[in-house]
Amino acid sequence: MVKKKKAKKPIARKITYLKYGFVRTECENYHCPRCNHVLNAGPNYQPQYCDQCGQKVSFKGTEWKEEKELGFVERSGEHEQVEDRVV
Repeated sequence: MVKKKKAKKPIARKITYLKYGFVRTECENYHCPRCNHVLNAGPNYQPQYCDQCGQKVSFKGTEWKEEKELGFVERSGEHEQVEDRVV
């Protein structure tokens, strides 16, 4: 239990997701160094502890990066046409 008391740096990982369903976006998420749980952190809020395992975390010296838009996703043919749908 002593290991939780010392503050550790969170682990930064880049992820990509679809913003608005069609804009491919890259952002950086921060994870707990002990249990690998995603920390709900940003430039306006930095938790002092992991809400899952209680590990103390320190965001000192963290440089917050903006989300980066990588482009648009092409429309796939999986969706049915509105005209062909029977209601």
